[in-house]
Amino acid sequence: MSTLPPPGPPRAPPSTPEPTSAAALAGARLLLAPLLWWQGRQLRRATPRLPEPPGPRQGKAGVGFSRLRILVVGDSAAAGVGVDEQAQALAPLLAHALARQLSSGPMGLTSVSWQVVARTGVSSRSALAMLAATRLEPADVLVTVLGTHDVLEQVHPAQWLHNLDAVRSHAKHRAKVRYTVHCAPPRMDLMPMLPQPLRWVLGASAARLDSALGNHVRHAHRRSRFVLPFDPAHEDPAQWLAADRFHPNAALYLRWAEALAAHIEFDLMQNPSRGAVLPGGFAPSVFARLDNEPSGFSQFGSLR
Repeated sequence: MSTLPPPGPPRAPPSTPEPTSAAALAGARLLLAPLLWWQGRQLRRATPRLPEPPGPRQGKAGVGFSRLRILVVGDSAAAGVGVDEQAQALAPLLAHALARQLSSGPMGLTSVSWQVVARTGVSSRSALAMLAATRLEPADVLVTVLGTHDVLEQVHPAQWLHNLDAVRSHAKHRAKVRYTVHCAPPRMDLMPMLPQPLRWVLGASAARLDSALGNHVRHAHRRSRFVLPFDPAHEDPAQWLAADRFHPNAALYLRWAEALAAHIEFDLMQNPSRGAVLPGGFAPSVFARLDNEPSGFSQFGSLR
C-alpha cells in the first residue's frame, strides 16, 4: 500500500475542453485507424491488468441512526481496481465521508449505508444488465461511474445519455433512488500513459460524452454531474495512480470520495423539504416529499 500524499488545499477540476466536432473526430479515426489499432494493441500488452479488490460490496459507515443510503454503479474504478481491499475503494470511503459530514450537523451521530454494483469492463450499456442481475438494497442516492468503456467502444453521445437514463430509471424503480450523481468520464487527453495520437482521439471522444452529459443535466432536478478535481497533466501521477498508471490508487480514491461527498451534501442542501434542513435533518423518507418541490441549483449542475 502506498503512502498517502499530504491533503493540501482543495483543488478545482481541470478546465473542460471544447468538444471536437463529430465529423472531425470521425475523419481522424478513419485516417489514423492503423496507427490507433497498433498503439492500442501495444498499450494493452504493456499495461498490467489489476484485479478487483476483495471485500464486501455493501456495508454501513459511521454510528447512529441511518439517514442516508447510497448506491454506486459502474466499471473497474467503481469496483476499486488499483487498491488492495474494498475498504479503500470509492463506495465505502464516500459513505464514511458523508457520515462524518452528517454527524457534524444538528441531528448528531449518523450512519450511511452503501452498496456497490460494479465490474471491470462494464459500459453504460452493460451496466443495466449487471444491475438487473443484482439484488439491490433500498437507496436514496445513485452514483454512476461509467464512461471509460463507452469511450473505448466509441459510443455515440446520444446513446450514452440513453444508457445513463436507463440505469437511473432502473435504480429509481427497484431501489427507490431519488437523487443521482453522474461522474464525468475520465480526462483521457490528460493521461500521460496514453501515446499520441491515441490520447487525442480518446480524449476528444471523452470530451464529447462529457459535454453531452453536462447539457443533459444542466436544468435537471435532483440530478447532477461531478468532475473529479484531479489533473494528471499538472500533478505527479506516481502519487495518485495505481501501478497501471490509469486507475486511482488509495490516495486518489480518498480524494475522490471526499470531493464527491461535499458535492452530494451541497446539492442535497439545495432541496428544501417543507421545514427540514438537508442533510442534517435528512431521513430516507424525506425524499418522498420532494417530488413537487422546485428545482434546486447546484454549482456543479442542477438536479432532477
